[in-house]
Amino acid sequence: MTRNPPPVIAVISNRNSGHNRDRLGAVAAALDGDPRFRHFITDAAEDVPGVLATLAGTPLRLLVINGGDGTAAAVFAQLFAHFSPSDLPLLALLPGGTANMTAGDVGIRGSLHVALGRLQAWAAAGGATEGLTVERHVLRVAVGAQPPHYGMFLGAGVIMQGTAYAHRELHARGLRDDFSLGLGMVRTLWGLVRRDPEFWQPLPVAVRSDAGAELRCDALILAVSTLDRLFLCLRPFWGKGTGPLKWSLIESRARRLLGRFPGILRGRPGRAVVPDAGYHSHRATRITLEMDGRFNLDGEIVAVSRAEGPVVITAAGPLRFLRL
Repeated sequence: MTRNPPPVIAVISNRNSGHNRDRLGAVAAALDGDPRFRHFITDAAEDVPGVLATLAGTPLRLLVINGGDGTAAAVFAQLFAHFSPSDLPLLALLPGGTANMTAGDVGIRGSLHVALGRLQAWAAAGGATEGLTVERHVLRVAVGAQPPHYGMFLGAGVIMQGTAYAHRELHARGLRDDFSLGLGMVRTLWGLVRRDPEFWQPLPVAVRSDAGAELRCDALILAVSTLDRLFLCLRPFWGKGTGPLKWSLIESRARRLLGRFPGILRGRPGRAVVPDAGYHSHRATRITLEMDGRFNLDGEIVAVSRAEGPVVITAAGPLRFLRL
């Protein structure tokens, strides 16, 4: 009589993610001594398909992603490409990257060391999942003839200038996680208030969604996400509706941005933050963007042009995550 192999907990670690660069040795040592886990160390997103091919046919109790937002997005893309919706595994995220915004919403809490300890304690206690899982959709972003891109946060406009500043001035100095993102946001906002040319670069864009009429404007900030909260527990989406895609846009003509920004970040913008004043927020199931420029999708910088056709954003999933 042939017995079915027991379900395994597989861990995919990105060696080059922010925290893993100096802590992966300790992670590997902890996992290699625990028979409940199979640990795979990758060097780039191109390694992920090989790992999943190795796991093909193996009953997965849990698939753990140890990396940053980009690593998680790379795994999501491969899961949607090779798994049917009914076969998608339960996921867990460890904060092994630089920003870790996705892990902050749906991942295992604490630093990388603390989160790994929580995960191993959960496995040792039998791995119960009741009351410990959450679901999130993933952004599916189609750009012309390119293969679809996946992620949980898309930013354009000044977010691109803020990203460049954070990489150059903060991440290069070893600053990571919410602290670095918060510093970058404050510097970016100050640049907008002062109309510093490094940051004040409005983006001409046309936005259409099933939540309302077409919007054509010069955008200072454009954000789309399926996360419930961003870094520092920010929730800059206040639009009504039930769609899984949340998007907010602030036009270059918007006034009193500095005074209104704290309320916007909490999702409580106040009565003056309305479309007529240049502030927009909605929930939708489909969004299209027409623009010439770039956007940031979970750390991946994607260049687009109107000549390629619209950027089409829909929801994939949902995926289930173990939240400890």
